[in-house]
Amino acid sequence: MTDKERDELLINMANDMKKRDELLINMANDVKKRDELLINMANDVKNLKNDMKNVKNDMNNVKSDMKEIKKEQRSLSRAVAKIEVEHGEKLQILLDVVTGQEEKNEEFERRFEEDEKILDRHSDQIYYLQLKANKRKPIL
Repeated sequence: MTDKERDELLINMANDMKKRDELLINMANDVKKRDELLINMANDVKNLKNDMKNVKNDMNNVKSDMKEIKKEQRSLSRAVAKIEVEHGEKLQILLDVVTGQEEKNEEFERRFEEDEKILDRHSDQIYYLQLKANKRKPIL
Protein backbone atom coordinates (compact mmCIF):
# COMPACT_ATOMS: atom_id res chain seq x y z
CA MET A 1 0.00 0.00 0.00
CA THR A 2 1.30 3.33 -0.96
CA ASP A 3 1.54 6.36 1.21
CA LYS A 4 -1.21 8.05 -0.70
CA GLU A 5 -3.55 5.12 -0.33
CA ARG A 6 -2.67 4.87 3.32
CA ASP A 7 -3.31 8.62 3.78
CA GLU A 8 -6.62 8.32 1.96
CA LEU A 9 -7.50 5.34 4.09
CA LEU A 10 -6.58 7.29 7.23
CA ILE A 11 -8.57 10.29 6.02
CA ASN A 12 -11.56 8.06 5.29
CA MET A 13 -11.17 6.43 8.66
CA ALA A 14 -10.91 9.87 10.30
CA ASN A 15 -14.04 10.98 8.41
CA ASP A 16 -15.82 7.80 9.46
CA MET A 17 -14.71 8.41 13.05
CA LYS A 18 -15.89 12.00 12.80
CA LYS A 19 -19.28 10.80 11.51
CA ARG A 20 -19.44 8.20 14.26
CA ASP A 21 -18.51 10.86 16.83
CA GLU A 22 -21.25 13.13 15.49
CA LEU A 23 -23.63 10.19 15.57
CA LEU A 24 -22.61 9.43 19.16
CA ILE A 25 -22.96 13.10 20.07
CA ASN A 26 -26.45 13.14 18.50
CA MET A 27 -27.31 9.94 20.33
CA ALA A 28 -25.97 11.43 23.60
CA ASN A 29 -28.08 14.55 22.98
CA ASP A 30 -31.11 12.35 22.31
CA VAL A 31 -30.40 10.38 25.49
CA LYS A 32 -30.01 13.68 27.37
CA LYS A 33 -33.35 14.90 25.99
CA ARG A 34 -34.98 11.60 26.94
CA ASP A 35 -33.42 11.84 30.40
CA GLU A 36 -34.85 15.35 30.76
CA LEU A 37 -38.22 14.04 29.54
CA LEU A 38 -38.06 11.21 32.08
CA ILE A 39 -37.10 13.66 34.84
CA ASN A 40 -40.02 15.91 33.83
CA MET A 41 -42.32 12.90 33.75
CA ALA A 42 -41.04 11.81 37.19
CA ASN A 43 -41.69 15.34 38.49
CA ASP A 44 -45.14 15.25 36.91
CA VAL A 45 -45.82 11.90 38.57
CA LYS A 46 -44.58 13.31 41.88
CA ASN A 47 -46.83 16.36 41.46
CA LEU A 48 -49.70 14.08 40.51
CA LYS A 49 -49.12 12.01 43.66
CA ASN A 50 -49.16 15.21 45.72
CA ASP A 51 -52.32 16.33 43.96
CA MET A 52 -53.90 12.93 44.62
CA LYS A 53 -52.95 13.24 48.32
CA ASN A 54 -54.57 16.67 48.39
CA VAL A 55 -57.67 15.31 46.68
CA LYS A 56 -57.78 12.43 49.14
CA ASN A 57 -57.46 14.86 52.06
CA ASP A 58 -60.18 17.04 50.55
CA MET A 59 -62.42 14.01 50.12
CA ASN A 60 -61.82 13.01 53.74
CA ASN A 61 -62.71 16.56 54.78
CA VAL A 62 -65.86 16.40 52.67
CA LYS A 63 -66.79 13.05 54.24
CA SER A 64 -66.24 14.48 57.70
CA ASP A 65 -68.30 17.55 56.82
CA MET A 66 -71.07 15.33 55.43
CA LYS A 67 -71.13 13.35 58.69
CA GLU A 68 -71.46 16.60 60.63
CA ILE A 69 -74.20 17.80 58.28
CA LYS A 70 -76.08 14.52 58.72
CA LYS A 71 -75.79 14.80 62.52
CA GLU A 72 -77.07 18.37 62.39
CA GLN A 73 -79.89 17.35 60.03
CA ARG A 74 -80.95 14.56 62.40
CA SER A 75 -80.88 17.01 65.30
CA LEU A 76 -82.96 19.50 63.33
CA SER A 77 -85.39 16.77 62.29
CA ARG A 78 -85.87 15.78 65.92
CA ALA A 79 -86.36 19.42 66.93
CA VAL A 80 -88.90 19.96 64.14
CA ALA A 81 -90.76 16.77 65.08
CA LYS A 82 -90.86 17.87 68.72
CA ILE A 83 -92.13 21.31 67.72
CA GLU A 84 -94.80 19.73 65.51
CA VAL A 85 -95.98 17.49 68.37
CA GLU A 86 -96.06 20.39 70.81
CA HIS A 87 -97.86 22.55 68.25
CA GLY A 88 -100.43 19.78 67.69
CA GLU A 89 -100.97 19.48 71.44
CA LYS A 90 -101.46 23.23 71.76
CA LEU A 91 -103.88 23.24 68.85
CA GLN A 92 -105.80 20.38 70.49
CA ILE A 93 -105.97 22.35 73.76
CA LEU A 94 -107.23 25.41 71.87
CA LEU A 95 -109.79 23.30 70.05
CA ASP A 96 -110.91 21.76 73.33
CA VAL A 97 -111.26 25.25 74.86
CA VAL A 98 -113.23 26.52 71.87
CA THR A 99 -115.55 23.52 71.79
CA GLY A 100 -115.86 23.60 75.59
CA GLN A 101 -116.73 27.30 75.45
CA GLU A 102 -119.27 26.60 72.73
CA GLU A 103 -120.85 23.89 74.86
CA LYS A 104 -120.91 26.27 77.83
CA ASN A 105 -122.55 28.95 75.68
CA GLU A 106 -125.18 26.46 74.53
CA GLU A 107 -125.78 25.44 78.15
CA PHE A 108 -126.12 29.10 79.20
CA GLU A 109 -128.52 29.77 76.32
CA ARG A 110 -130.64 26.77 77.31
CA ARG A 111 -130.69 27.84 80.96
CA PHE A 112 -131.44 31.44 79.93
CA GLU A 113 -134.41 30.28 77.86
CA GLU A 114 -135.67 28.17 80.79
CA ASP A 115 -135.21 31.14 83.15
CA GLU A 116 -137.12 33.40 80.71
CA LYS A 117 -139.98 30.89 80.61
CA ILE A 118 -140.00 30.77 84.42
CA LEU A 119 -139.96 34.59 84.58
CA ASP A 120 -142.81 34.80 82.05
CA ARG A 121 -144.81 32.25 84.04
CA HIS A 122 -144.12 34.12 87.30
CA SER A 123 -145.02 37.39 85.64
CA ASP A 124 -148.32 35.86 84.53
CA GLN A 125 -148.93 34.49 88.01
CA ILE A 126 -148.18 37.89 89.61
CA TYR A 127 -150.53 39.60 87.18
CA TYR A 128 -153.26 37.06 87.91
CA LEU A 129 -152.74 37.41 91.68
CA GLN A 130 -152.89 41.20 91.40
CA LEU A 131 -156.12 40.90 89.45
CA LYS A 132 -157.54 38.59 92.05
CA ALA A 133 -156.45 40.84 94.88
CA ASN A 134 -157.95 43.95 93.20
CA LYS A 135 -160.90 42.07 91.84
CA ARG A 136 -160.44 43.35 88.34
CA LYS A 137 -161.02 41.72 85.03
CA PRO A 138 -158.05 40.79 82.89
CA ILE A 139 -157.15 42.89 79.88
CA LEU A 140 -156.87 40.89 76.75
